[in-house]
This record gives sequence, C-alpha cells and structure tokens, in this order.
Amino acid sequence: MKAAVIDIGSGSVRLLLGGKKTTVMTKLGEGLNATGKLSEAAMKRTVLTVKDFVMTARMAGAEVYAFATEAVRAASNRSEFLSAVVEECGVRVEIISGNEEAEIALLGACPDGAATVVDIGGASVEIVSGCDNELSFVKSLPLGMVRLTERAGGNPDLMQAYAVKGLRRYGGVKINGELIGVGGTFTSLAAMALGLKKYNVDKVHGYILTREAVKDLRNKLVEAGDPKKISALYPVLPAMRSELITAGAVFVLELFDYLGVNSIKVSDADNLDGFARYKKLAV
Repeated sequence: MKAAVIDIGSGSVRLLLGGKKTTVMTKLGEGLNATGKLSEAAMKRTVLTVKDFVMTARMAGAEVYAFATEAVRAASNRSEFLSAVVEECGVRVEIISGNEEAEIALLGACPDGAATVVDIGGASVEIVSGCDNELSFVKSLPLGMVRLTERAGGNPDLMQAYAVKGLRRYGGVKINGELIGVGGTFTSLAAMALGLKKYNVDKVHGYILTREAVKDLRNKLVEAGDPKKISALYPVLPAMRSELITAGAVFVLELFDYLGVNSIKVSDADNLDGFARYKKLAV
C-alpha cells in the first residue's frame, strides 16, 4: 500500500501524496509564545485540515503517517490536541524532536546528507550540517516566524533585534557542501523574488535566493506593513503567510550576515520528503 505523510507544523499543515504536496496555513502555534498553550481556535482549524487530508489520502488508498513539530512539542496542552486528532481523524501523530526535525530536513533536501540545511518553521528554526554520513552540526531553537512575529508585535526593528540575538545562540556553524534553505519562508521568498502570482514548484525548487533580493523584499514588506497590502502586492502568498513573511525576510537577511554568505539555494524538498525517506515509505 502506498503511503501519505502529513506534517503538522506550527504555521502550516502539509500533505505529501502521490509525489505532490498540498499546504494549508493554520497557524497552530498562534499564541503559544504568550500562553505556552495551543489555542482552541488554532487546534480546531488544524484538526479540520488534518481531517480533510486524511480523507483525501484514504480515498486514494494510501496509509496515513503524521508527525508534528515544535508547536506541539512545546505546548503544555499537546495531549488535548493529539487526542482530538485521534478522535476526529483516526490518526496517531508522532511528535519528533528538534534534532530529528533537523535530520529529516537534511535527508529531504539532500539525500546523501552532504550539505548544510536551514529549516525555518513557524515555531522553530533548525540548522544542520552533514558530511560523510555523519552530522557535524545540528541545533534546533524556538525561533520560528510565528513566534518572532508575535514577540515583536509586528515591529520590524524588534524582529531584527530578536533575530540577531537568537542567531547568536547557534554558536559557530561550519557550512558543509551546499547551503540549502527549506520551509515556507524560503519557498515564499523565492516565489516573491521570481514575481510569481501562483506557486510553481519547478521554478522555486533550486532557485538561488540572494541577499540583495531578500533585502529588497524586506524593504517592500516593511513599507507595505499591513498583511492585506502584502497579500495584494504578492498574490502568491496565502493570507496567513502574509502575516508572517515580514519576519521571514528580516530573519533570512540576518541569517545571511550571521553565516557570512550572500545566497542560499531554496529547496521544495524538505522534512516531508525526509520523513518518508527515513521511514522508507513509498509515497
């Protein structure tokens, strides 16, 4: 039986089925910074999305595997959410650790593991380097873009200050092989830099995102300010992504400076693909 994989992230829920990916923004991590809990509204919309994905997968005759990341890891009421998924969707969710999240992101973006991958999520950011089938660096920190946006209250200057302070906590990062960026922040910035009105995986995957392009996007996003104006300016973005992308651009610009690089290769292959590879699933 073929498999389907569902990634329950802090910003979005994603389905990998038949080699294709579907993404729905649900912002499960909304409010987590302030309360330490998943909100009822965020849990409800996330469970509904997971339920839709499970139905789609089962109608296609696929066995469903689901995993969750930082928002669920960190939430004091995660058991409530996990129980709701079982009851409403009939699926048990595997909670993966931050290091596991980093490792499967590396496996997804670079199957031979000889690269450095930065995975920007809604509630955490992972940096991982691999060489000769071993990890030379791996670290996951609660610096995701939902967290950064909420903590800064939408203020770009505060976003920058928090990004700089947070990146220092990674310590020295030695880049091995290609530097690859995965996650919705990177793919969205690439789509925006390309001027896409509709997301096109063939154009985004492998795109070289430069510091100059990100700086230009950051300036335009800061000038636009309001998420509705950002949505109008960049129709490729889902509405909820428009609320987070300014923080994403600010963070990536600081990431370039921190790592001492001027570009990063964007990959649409990420922890969804890595989880499937790690579990040896036929998707």
